[in-house]
Amino acid sequence: MEGGPWRRERLPFDWIVDSLGVAPELGIGSVFFTGGEPLMYPRLAELARVAAAGGLSTTICTNATLVRAQDADLFASLGLNVHVSIDGTADYHDYFRAVDGAFRKAERGVKLLVGAGVPLTVVTTISRANLHQFSEITQWAIDAGAHRLLVQPLLDLGRGTAIRSQQLSSAELLKLIMMTSDLAHSPGRRIKPSIIGGSKRFLLAHPCAAYVCNGAGCHRGVSAEIKKLVVREDGTILPEVTNLDHRYAIGNVADGPLRNLVRAFFATRYAEFDRLCRTTYEEFVPDWPDPIVPWDQLLAMRSRTELPLKAACTVRRDCGGSPAPSPMTA
Repeated sequence: MEGGPWRRERLPFDWIVDSLGVAPELGIGSVFFTGGEPLMYPRLAELARVAAAGGLSTTICTNATLVRAQDADLFASLGLNVHVSIDGTADYHDYFRAVDGAFRKAERGVKLLVGAGVPLTVVTTISRANLHQFSEITQWAIDAGAHRLLVQPLLDLGRGTAIRSQQLSSAELLKLIMMTSDLAHSPGRRIKPSIIGGSKRFLLAHPCAAYVCNGAGCHRGVSAEIKKLVVREDGTILPEVTNLDHRYAIGNVADGPLRNLVRAFFATRYAEFDRLCRTTYEEFVPDWPDPIVPWDQLLAMRSRTELPLKAACTVRRDCGGSPAPSPMTA
């Protein structure tokens, strides 16, 4: 979320292997390797083999600039998926990444991945600065051989905090939704597009998409749940949201077996996290002005303040008016 040359944190190999080993026992069926840049991790190939051998649906999230032919062949042989982030035309992508030639290197990596038969998803962050390039980004993804296009409106998280003024307005967000919908329903569609975020209509009908309903109140009959575990670069384990305040952490992978940490969290601290989810939902979702709710962003921001966010923010847009991306059951 906040990667860069100045970041040197790296999860110990054994910690990751232990977590992958217990994942199926916890009901986890998929794993995403992200960063920073996962291809900089010296033993990524070994981890990919471990995940695949454990039956986990595995995705590598990369900028593709470091992809080699042997990486592409390995990912294809293991049945891995790859998400590649592309944020505009060549000049804009290089500017956004602050690296000359980043687009050209990414394009070369994508060609290797597609040529090896790796299922490719292009992930693009859209802001006011590159909304006008959406059609070009889409056409590039199609020509590159991507199966899917994930559209991420700029969030006030990670590096996005420095450019929050470029978040889409409501009108711009609606335009992006319409363009994505048009692409999804175009004749002879060659790519599957979708916007990352929580549909307000769906969240209102199914609050358990944001948190879990209590017992019989949930149509799935679930009384306590974590849908996603996030293991941060320092080993901190967070429920659901990458940038959640660490006071809601499940623990640290250095503290003991993951299964024990998760069970202890459900037994002693889950209620506190559940309350955070419910109060955030009640505070924002019912009257959110846009059709896409930036749930992860709101939850992360709410976790950092004791005050209601509506009181803490002077303007609704300061709390993040653009959308965000929105398993484990007990």
